[in-house]
Amino acid sequence: MSVITALWQREIIKFVKDRSRVIGALAQPLMFWLLLGLGFQGTFSLPAGTADSVGYLEYLFPGILALMILFTAIFSTISIVEERKTGFLQAALVAPVSRISFVFGTTLGGTTLSLIQAVLLLFLLPLIGIIPTLQGLLILILACFLLGISFTALGVAIAWSMQSTRGFHAIMNLFLMPLWLLSGAFFPYEGASSILQWTILLN
Repeated sequence: MSVITALWQREIIKFVKDRSRVIGALAQPLMFWLLLGLGFQGTFSLPAGTADSVGYLEYLFPGILALMILFTAIFSTISIVEERKTGFLQAALVAPVSRISFVFGTTLGGTTLSLIQAVLLLFLLPLIGIIPTLQGLLILILACFLLGISFTALGVAIAWSMQSTRGFHAIMNLFLMPLWLLSGAFFPYEGASSILQWTILLN
């Protein structure tokens, strides 16, 4: 547990000290949300009978929340590739500790970062007229935690065998962007073509 705690703290400290990473992780999803939300606001409408009419900013918000978690997973686990070159990874692997501890510490660190950013984004909900209940908020935070730990663990698994950051970015984008675009968060399932509907269901 001491190893897991130390690696978890290390991930948090690395993130806080890198101001450009903090700004990028928060600003990029926010920019996506505002540009896409305001850009499609006038043309977006849910299929008749599926739900009450909502604006695209409101509809897209859960997808942007997921996107922020995905970006955090990418940025937090790419350090594994870099640390292979600096020698930290080799030093950690030859230490008299379990490799599973290294995986858990790194994964929990990235998950914590994604959860913190997700909670910060939730403060914007009142701006689009949504005031969640306490129960709904707790369920949403739990869902963000599970999503964060899943994709951070996926990032760790992919980064473990990557030799370059370019290769890591290419593989992660191959996994993550289709998962986000075909999640039903970018456009409604009901209005998509039959082929895309099957893909969304599989996703």
